[in-house]
Order: sequence, then C-alpha cells, then structure tokens
Amino acid sequence: MSTKNLLKEKFQQSGGKRPYVQRLFGRIARVYDLMNHLMTFGLDGYWRAFAARCLALGPAETGLDLGTGTADLSIAVIRASGPQARMIGMDITPQMLDQGRIKIAQLGLQDRIDLRLGDAEHIDLPDNSVDGCCSAFTMRNLTDIGLGFRETLRVVRPGGRVVCLEISHPPGKIFGALFSFYFYKLVPLLGTIIGKAFEEYTYLPHSLTNFPDAVSLQKIMEESGWSDVHFHRLTGGIVAVHVATKRT
Repeated sequence: MSTKNLLKEKFQQSGGKRPYVQRLFGRIARVYDLMNHLMTFGLDGYWRAFAARCLALGPAETGLDLGTGTADLSIAVIRASGPQARMIGMDITPQMLDQGRIKIAQLGLQDRIDLRLGDAEHIDLPDNSVDGCCSAFTMRNLTDIGLGFRETLRVVRPGGRVVCLEISHPPGKIFGALFSFYFYKLVPLLGTIIGKAFEEYTYLPHSLTNFPDAVSLQKIMEESGWSDVHFHRLTGGIVAVHVATKRT
C-alpha cells in the first residue's frame, strides 16, 4: 500500500484527519522542539524570526498564532513587536500547549502570551478581534486550507496582516531532488532514532505531498479574500513565508 493510501486509511480509522493529527502531535510533544532543530539544522529559529518580523505588532496590539504548538512563533512575535503587545496562541493538542506553557513561564512571558485550545478552521474569537494572525507549519495539517484562511480573515481587523510560514516545494530539479530525498527518506529515519516516532515523522514529510506550492498557496489566499498576497522563499525555497493584508 502506498504511503498516501496508508495515511487515508489512518485518517479513516481515527475519525478524520483532525483527530489523527491531534493524537499524532500529542505523542511527539516532548521531542517536538528537539526534532525541529535537528531536522532543520537549527534553521527553524531563523524562519520563525523572519515570519515574526513580517507580522511585528505595534504597541499594545494583539496577535493570534494558529497551531502554536510549543509557542515558538508566539515568542518570536513578542520579541519582534512593540511594548505591551500580546499574543493568543491556539492549538488543538493539549500536550503541545503544556510544553509551551513551561517554556513561556521560564521566559517570564505569561502576561503576554495566552495559550488556549483552539481549532484553526473554527476560531473561537469574534470578528475583527485581533490585529494580526500568523502560523508556522500549521496549514498543511488542516482539512480545508481555504477555510482556515477565511477564518483568519474573519478575526483579523481591517488593515491587519496574516503571515503563514510553511514547508514548500523548492524550485529547481537538482535541489528539489536532494530536498525530497532528505525530507521523505532521512527525516523518518531520524524520527525513529531520536524520537522513536517512525509513523509521526513519516506523516510530517508526506503532509507536504499534496500541499500547494508557493504560487498555488498565494492563489488560495487571494480566493479566501486576502489582499496584497506575496511570499518570500527562504533557504532555497525549502520554506515559504506568505504575507497578506485585510482590506480596510
């Protein structure tokens, strides 16, 4: 059975993609940060810092981090933003949020980052209630990407921004082939050795297989109602950071 069909079968057995993803990230919550650093050779911190600068809230503004995980992007946004800026971090996985709360407490950021259980496809916030929204490695885990972007558009105030950091499809045959070999072959092996999580680190690479490339994702964001959508390719196109604005 192909990996694609195997994942479909696992989604069905779990009651859908959302509960499968929730349980998967729950199992790897304790090793998630370590594996991110190892898999990306430490570049994940640079990517998040870049995305955070693209959002950069003003003084006393409030941002929303969807799929916050262990809160690394929320922390990066606070560091890139004005005084008294606040972040709401939402994730469907309690175990990831628990790890994030430990980290936030160690940094003394409990008053500036509020972590909550929440679903990126059904955001439990009023319309026009946050000044900006961001996500890192979240959108490819959604059941409906377009719905996720429509929800971000709903909760962001007019004139606010959305910033989406995602693994992408690197352009160029040679670099693309090298990336594919590493991402699809070596990452699951690394996950097995370090995290004892072969299934989890097989799913994560294959979650990219049917995910749109940077240009296609831009179109989805535009179709969802976002304006001035553009993207930055980082590290040879391994990741893309999409930025857009809500019309005033």
